Amino acid sequence: MSEDATPSNENLEDIILKTCDLPVLPATAQKLMSLMADPNANVDKLRKIVMTDPGMTAKILKIANSAFYGGYRTIQNLSQAIMRLGFRAVENIVMAGSMKGVYKRFGLTEKLLWEQSIGAAVIAHMIARRNSPSEAEDAFVAGLLHDVGNVILNNEHPDKFSEVMEKVYNDGVSYSEAEMEVFGFSHREVGALVVRKWSFPETMEMMLRHFDDVEKLSYNQSLYDVAKIVNVADRICMKFGIGWRSPQADAISDEEFSEVLDITQEELLELIENVKAGVDTDD
Repeated sequence: MSEDATPSNENLEDIILKTCDLPVLPATAQKLMSLMADPNANVDKLRKIVMTDPGMTAKILKIANSAFYGGYRTIQNLSQAIMRLGFRAVENIVMAGSMKGVYKRFGLTEKLLWEQSIGAAVIAHMIARRNSPSEAEDAFVAGLLHDVGNVILNNEHPDKFSEVMEKVYNDGVSYSEAEMEVFGFSHREVGALVVRKWSFPETMEMMLRHFDDVEKLSYNQSLYDVAKIVNVADRICMKFGIGWRSPQADAISDEEFSEVLDITQEELLELIENVKAGVDTDD
């Protein structure tokens, strides 16, 4: 732990909250999450929320007409886009667009973190649609958020975040060891606190907290399945150099990749670029 680390007798959560300013979820995403909990939610209510954010409206139309969700007929209005995508998919798009807004700056490090988040989300969604369709939308969100703690640490302490990277690459220590030495806590703990602050279900908080040891989630089969899917998606990102990666990362083998996805590397990378273009803020 660095010289200015908080005394060890303080509660870990207090340490993190004193060290990091956890961001607020953007207003559109907050309204949408409230709507999703409403048993009387309908297309018109959803349309009215999204229409208050012109940028988000454009993103949803882009995604509706992309190869990821596209059909034979071009979608030209928001109601049609919502019907094509479905409520949960629209929620995912709003969340992805909101996540892009969480970054305080956007240089090379941030670009790699962002691309890895989008890549994991898209791949996790594809794996779930093939093997566990009922969990596909949860897998997308989990993939998008699984490394959100890194985003926050880089936002708040870019120099220390770079120090962690240097220790991993130059000293050969594990990522978790480097985090503990520099920060005194892990990005997993930070991510868990962020999604709790954003009022996500407790299952999301637990998944982020135990992402590196999914066996601890075996008490909940659905949560366990989603965590395993996102872990595989993360390893696929490592294999194809999608976004940020650690030198000790366990990239997936060619054989494993062909077992979980019936798609070529070129098709996968094109698909991720299409989705990323849809949710990027530069409309």
